[in-house]
Amino acid sequence: MIRRPLRPIAAFALALLIAAGAAHGDPGGTPAAPAGYLGATIAPTRGGLRVEGVEGASPAERAGLRAGDVIVLAQGLPPGDPATFTGSVRAAGVGATYNVTVLRRGRRVPLHATLAEAVARGLTRGAPPPPLGASLVMGAGPIDLPALRGRVVLVDFWASWCGPCRAMMPVLNRLSQRFGAQGLTVIGVTDESAAIARRVGMQMGIRYTLASGASTGTRYNVQSLPTLVAIDRGGRVREIAVGFEGPARLEALVARLLAEPTP
Repeated sequence: MIRRPLRPIAAFALALLIAAGAAHGDPGGTPAAPAGYLGATIAPTRGGLRVEGVEGASPAERAGLRAGDVIVLAQGLPPGDPATFTGSVRAAGVGATYNVTVLRRGRRVPLHATLAEAVARGLTRGAPPPPLGASLVMGAGPIDLPALRGRVVLVDFWASWCGPCRAMMPVLNRLSQRFGAQGLTVIGVTDESAAIARRVGMQMGIRYTLASGASTGTRYNVQSLPTLVAIDRGGRVREIAVGFEGPARLEALVARLLAEPTP
C-alpha cells in the first residue's frame, strides 16, 4: 500500500473490504468470493509492473515481494496494466495461491502469495467515520458528515494524477444524479489544492460535491487511490472499496443502503 504522501503514479491496493461481512452476490443470487488482496503498490514500467511498496504483514510481504521488483508474469501470463493486474488478483479471491515472477537484479524469481482479505485501518465498520476536516471546493455541500445523517454518503478519495480516479468520476456522477433525490450524497475529497480540484471538476463535468483537505486522507488512513467509503443513513461506515469499483456493484450497494430505514 502507498504511504503518505501519495506518489504521482496510478497505484492500486488490490483490495475490496466488504463491510457487511459477506461478499455481494451476483444477480442470480450466488455469493461471490471475497476479493483477493495482495498488499503491493504497483506502477507501469517497461516490461511489466514495478513494485513501489509492500505493506507489512501482507500476502505480498510473506511471499517475498520487494519494492523495486518488476512483475513480469502473473499466473503464468504477462501482468498487463495495473487495472488488469488488480482485477486478476481480486478475481482470484481470498485463500487463492497467486503466482508471480519478478525481475530482481537481472534474475527472474518465482514467488507464490496466498491472497487474503484486506483489513480496514483508520475506520471501524459499524462506527462513525472521523470528521472530514476538508473545505468545500464546488457543489452544494454540506461536507460536515453529522449534518448528512439520514442520507447515504459516498466519500471518494481521489487525485488529479490518478487514472482510475478519473475513471470512477463518471460513475459517481451518474449515481449522484440518479439517487440524489432518494437520499444519496457523493463527496469527492482530494489532498490537492482547491484550484486543482476545481479545474478537474470542471474538466470532468462533476455534479457532486468536491472538497479539499490536506490531512483528510491521513485521518482516514487512505493508502491507495481511489478509495471509496460508504456511510449509511445512521452515519456508520458500511463499506470501503480500494481501487476502481465497477458501476453495477456500486449501484447495488447504494440501492441496498438507501432501502434501509433511517435509524
